[in-house]
Amino acid sequence: MSLFLAICQGIGLAIAAGTFAGASGRRDAVGVLLAIAAAVGGAILFAISMSNRDHPAIVGVPLGAILAVIAYGVVSSVVGGAQARVRGASSIGLIVAGIALVLAVVTAFVWEPFGLLVLVGLLWLASARQRRAQRKYEGLRSLR
Repeated sequence: MSLFLAICQGIGLAIAAGTFAGASGRRDAVGVLLAIAAAVGGAILFAISMSNRDHPAIVGVPLGAILAVIAYGVVSSVVGGAQARVRGASSIGLIVAGIALVLAVVTAFVWEPFGLLVLVGLLWLASARQRRAQRKYEGLRSLR
């Protein structure tokens, strides 16, 4: 059971790292640097979660990096789209960053399996966005 809780906690912390970095909504060169920082942070947090429960930390490094980059991609896409629609100074990024911090605190100190629920929600959001993007050009036969 301890391994399961360590993995759930690592998942939640890695997703929180990716979400925090993705709160900027940047998809340019700065966004690439933020994605790299999210990957490093997610890998470190997942490894710490594993080692705190006396499990091999090396397992958490690739999983944490992958989950953080996925979270960064989904969150920065959502935030970037929302900021483009609002046009102007908005606090969307600050709200998402605050949510990321709450996610990290809940996963680390309150209930570790919450990270698993967040992963399911993140994958559902990514899937819904992909389906919506595919429907966008569904009726077009040619783009000429």
